[in-house]
Amino acid sequence: MSNLAINKKLNSPSTRIDSIDFIRAISFLMIVASHFVGELSQNGVDYPYFHKYYLGGIGVAFFIITSGASLYISTKNKFDLKIYIKKRIANIYPYFWICYIFVAVFLFLSFSTVCLGNDPVRLLITFLALDGYLNSTVPNTYYLIGEWFTGFILLVYILFPFVFWLKNKNIYIATTIIIISSFIAIQNTPYIIEHFFLWNKDPFWNPISRLPEILLGTMVIDLLLLKNKTANFFVAFVALLYIVIVITFIENHYMAYNMWGISMWAMTYVIISCLYENITIPNAVKKIILFLSEYSFVAFLLHHQLIGYLVSKIQFHEFNRFQFFYFYVVIVFLCYVLAYLIKPIGDKLKAKILKF
Repeated sequence: MSNLAINKKLNSPSTRIDSIDFIRAISFLMIVASHFVGELSQNGVDYPYFHKYYLGGIGVAFFIITSGASLYISTKNKFDLKIYIKKRIANIYPYFWICYIFVAVFLFLSFSTVCLGNDPVRLLITFLALDGYLNSTVPNTYYLIGEWFTGFILLVYILFPFVFWLKNKNIYIATTIIIISSFIAIQNTPYIIEHFFLWNKDPFWNPISRLPEILLGTMVIDLLLLKNKTANFFVAFVALLYIVIVITFIENHYMAYNMWGISMWAMTYVIISCLYENITIPNAVKKIILFLSEYSFVAFLLHHQLIGYLVSKIQFHEFNRFQFFYFYVVIVFLCYVLAYLIKPIGDKLKAKILKF
């Protein structure tokens, strides 16, 4: 879920993809809902309103596809490796570093907790924003923010030029190679993790495992840039048909956390994208969606610590349905308030990096 709200920078209305902002926004809301319920569950209370695992899984799948789509938009006309690397660094690290400092200071003032140590390797891992991703294989990291996803998306950035090159050579060969690579990565995670430290114990939290979604994001952009309603509706129908076939004959649970489940979530993304691009959205609503999208990465970096803090302070055990959803809305609101205050600082650091 990187800070890639570059869609607003596209100059021509005919090349604008509004669904990217919409899906990025709802993805963040789903992930917050999942972690919110998960935090409550860890404190002994289970609410049936959100699923603590699969809602977040769908949100992550949407974020991954959106990341592929955004990367493709920013590189499809001209791929300059030096500019690509500089932009990727500028889109992640300023916000990660500032949010990390903010959370570290807050935890120190609130709980007298010192989050960093003097181990140079672990300090480097945190500086590179890989601590959440490597938390399952490197013990006692200085992890605070960003989940596994931040390190994951940084590694995706490294792999994307290969995906881009392969797709431009031959989309069919690219699709075949990437799907086979994903299958091998998922099936052989226990072996790979013994020989490669940049690998997560969860087989679906590794970049190669999720490259099909990155490729799908590029393909969705190619489709939507055609601005062909008939093509959009046809592809949406095919995606829906795929979901029906899989549920009927292969995997009868939409929420299955496996390759088939994730593929159905990916097809849901395709359906939403194709339909959203063919409906009229009022400008006022578009501005709200753009705001939610633009600030979603910083909000994402902060949300888990904010949820943990609020859950520890509020008596939620007797919440009714209204109070539960009110608590959720308050969390989302505070995430965006903090993001609104912190992001401009990151923007200044980002601008300096881009000028370097």
